[in-house]
Amino acid sequence: MSHLAPRPLAPDWQLRVTDRGGTALHGAAVLVAPGYAITCAHVVSEAVAGSGAPAGPGSAVRLDAPRGLPGWEAAATVAADGWWWEGSAPWDAAVLRLDRPAPAPPAAPGRYRVGDRVRVLGFPRAENGLWVTGRTTGTGGSRFGYVQIDVDSRAGFTVLPGFSGSGVREERGNALLGLLCEATGSGRAGWMIPMEAIPRVWPTERTAADAAANGGREALTRTAQAMTDLRTLLLPDLRLDLYVALDPRLRRRLRADQDLLSFATQLVSLAHGEYGLLDEVLALLDAREDGGAGMLRVREAAAPLLGSPPG
Repeated sequence: MSHLAPRPLAPDWQLRVTDRGGTALHGAAVLVAPGYAITCAHVVSEAVAGSGAPAGPGSAVRLDAPRGLPGWEAAATVAADGWWWEGSAPWDAAVLRLDRPAPAPPAAPGRYRVGDRVRVLGFPRAENGLWVTGRTTGTGGSRFGYVQIDVDSRAGFTVLPGFSGSGVREERGNALLGLLCEATGSGRAGWMIPMEAIPRVWPTERTAADAAANGGREALTRTAQAMTDLRTLLLPDLRLDLYVALDPRLRRRLRADQDLLSFATQLVSLAHGEYGLLDEVLALLDAREDGGAGMLRVREAAAPLLGSPPG
């Protein structure tokens, strides 16, 4: 009889978050793009609490990957435009940039529906994680937009410390539906930030591919830069008015209070690369700019994206 070595776990897109010394576990993080992960802002805050520096963009934590790639670890830094903590939606999220290649492919994002069966992996007391299962029941919790998850009454475990930042997955698939952010004291109910509520400030292969096929990333950049000269984006009140008029899908992915270039870049990338709404966005800008010279430059820059010659 032959003896086979145990097969290692396939590398998982969920990682653990510790302090920089790797001595204390604070939660989980989820790979969302090559070199990028997301976690809860409060997980980062707890991990850097002993450093004396406030948590926020530039804060550094340590990641490891016990599920399938023991020995891998990375330093991760909060991205400049990837921090939301209490003052603005989505209230408790952080985008981390890794200092080395990730140990697994990123998660495929999904969209939750009320009544979905879901599962969550956390790291409260076991290096390879503990699973809980449950069902999404609707929005609720301490913040607008959070989605409640009722844990199965027969589940062997509940949501415990160590689950914060864990990805909420489809029960029978592996799509990432949201980020677990809080729970009741009993752990029988938890809340997640749905993926569609987290601004996608990390690079996406889809956005890059679509842009290349319709005029290239340079046209996206030129269009966004031209938009930064428009009064509609320069003046906060006018930008907010534009934001309110945008398609709801864009509003869910944008923040009106981002810095000017980041707002313009993300607006163009999402409108063109993911939703096919660039014509609609330009029409909204036209109506507010009264056909001025600045808007003409935007139209010229965007012409390759729209498949028409400038002028």
